[in-house]
Amino acid sequence: MSFELAMDANSDQSQPSIILADVDIEPAKPGSHETIIPQSSYVIKPSLEERFKSSPIKEIIQTNLFESLDGKEYDSENAKKWTIKIANSINQDIRELRMKRYKHIVQVTIGELKGAGVKSGLRCLWDSETDGYTSDVFMNSTIFAVVVVFAVYLY
Repeated sequence: MSFELAMDANSDQSQPSIILADVDIEPAKPGSHETIIPQSSYVIKPSLEERFKSSPIKEIIQTNLFESLDGKEYDSENAKKWTIKIANSINQDIRELRMKRYKHIVQVTIGELKGAGVKSGLRCLWDSETDGYTSDVFMNSTIFAVVVVFAVYLY
């Protein structure tokens, strides 16, 4: 349906009159954006299939730690290089999992195994329903390594 504005020059009225006319409207083409039913695109929480799963990430951590540190002895010069290499490798392998709307943080700590204890603390805002973490430890006769991976869901 369309409309036209018409002004009558002989009329004393200053308001236009509206004339309605029937117009044929073409139906929407199949597959166009006009035929798709709109759906809510705002997702608050991930579905069960998209939630953080720690088991594949734990396997990635174990594989990378074993490949990088097995058979090596602690060396303070190389510890920094190993830490960066392991963190980058784990980060790349986790990216290949393509976790939708998750950001991940990889923390790697390597130290010399001398029997002393290590204490560490972290603090953050956390949603226990959507966010998650996993960790693993590697030890040999001279090295200990701790890797923690955090996954934070983006709202």
